[in-house]
Amino acid sequence: MDLTDGMDTGMGAGSDAGWLARRLDEAFGPDEVVRVAPERLHPAITHEPTRAFLSGTGLIRRTGLLALAPDLGTGARQVSDLFPDEAEGLDGRGEFVVLGSFVPDEGDPDEYLVLDGRTGRVHALDDPDGSRLLASGLYSFTLFALALEWLRTDREMFESFAGRYGPEAVTRATEMLLGLLSDHDPVLLGSEDEDTEVSAFWRLSLLLRPLTRIAPPGERDGLTLALPEGLLEKEYGADAVVRFADEDLPSALTHEPTRAFLRDTGLARECVWASLADGPLRTLAEHHTDERDDESWGPAAPGAEDLIRMGHLVEDIDLVVEGATGRVRGWSVPEAQLLPVNADVSTLAFTQWLIARVIACDREHRITDDYVNLAATATAVLADVERAARPDGEDGIRCYWPEAFHDEAGGGLYA
Repeated sequence: MDLTDGMDTGMGAGSDAGWLARRLDEAFGPDEVVRVAPERLHPAITHEPTRAFLSGTGLIRRTGLLALAPDLGTGARQVSDLFPDEAEGLDGRGEFVVLGSFVPDEGDPDEYLVLDGRTGRVHALDDPDGSRLLASGLYSFTLFALALEWLRTDREMFESFAGRYGPEAVTRATEMLLGLLSDHDPVLLGSEDEDTEVSAFWRLSLLLRPLTRIAPPGERDGLTLALPEGLLEKEYGADAVVRFADEDLPSALTHEPTRAFLRDTGLARECVWASLADGPLRTLAEHHTDERDDESWGPAAPGAEDLIRMGHLVEDIDLVVEGATGRVRGWSVPEAQLLPVNADVSTLAFTQWLIARVIACDREHRITDDYVNLAATATAVLADVERAARPDGEDGIRCYWPEAFHDEAGGGLYA
């Protein structure tokens, strides 16, 4: 289908504002779309197509990592309000109107969404010295957000994707989303205008969000995901995937789906933050006894005799799997604490694949140019397929992967 059938993408006088407005209401609910009467719009917004968009089509209150201001009336903030002590260095940016912000992990936002009221362009701004183009207008900005919501819900242009998973589904969804970017705001691809500093936010969002479609639920196999055959081999190479024969798995590993996965599917031996042992695997209690001086390394993990050590994570963390449940945990030696890592070995494999995909996308599309939102999006993609990866973790205990992804200094997601 033609996503923009009947809609003037330039938001000119003849554009059908009702087309997009109806779809926003359907996708997010009318209470989640803010429209401002023309006479109430902030006086700094003089671009007529943008004024018409804000009054007729409207803005979504919240979607993904974007939190938009509930009102763009006369009381809306401007960039000069965000940086009152930097007024002289703001140039024309001081008059930009604040649309909202990227959702921070905690505390105040580090980066704002701002609107140039004279041109209708949307920028990402994190300091008073400059900004990056986020969208050439509110139309493309809203269109991309709407397309991602349709992908999540299998609606409109993605209606045929209901129940479809696997590499072909990921590839096709990615092509469709990048096609929107190319058709409606090609400058955001980062190659159209070398003089314009462009945010990588939409590039990384449209590339990474489809990755959740790689695998269907795996309830039949007793695991979270039913991964396609050869998924890790394609990313890492056949020699880089380690599997374990039954005799290499200790009797304490009684969770049969986990035994079958480690035997038949396997995991990547090295994956930035995770290094696996080649086997035979031992319990964490045996590892402590054979390899460590208890006085130097502190106490053993509770229930260490039922935790199978698969390898290690960075920061002195043993990578273990619970023998009875198959949950993947990390025993932090410095903190003497068990951390949530993954729901099971299938989502650990998904995480390894996700990391490889992020690195490949960075190599081609420079998505680490917006590292903070890249890390947040990678975390969200993982959280979409398993609860254990959500930043709040289990019972208030921090989860491993969100912190790992956000460690930009470590460079783990860079190509």
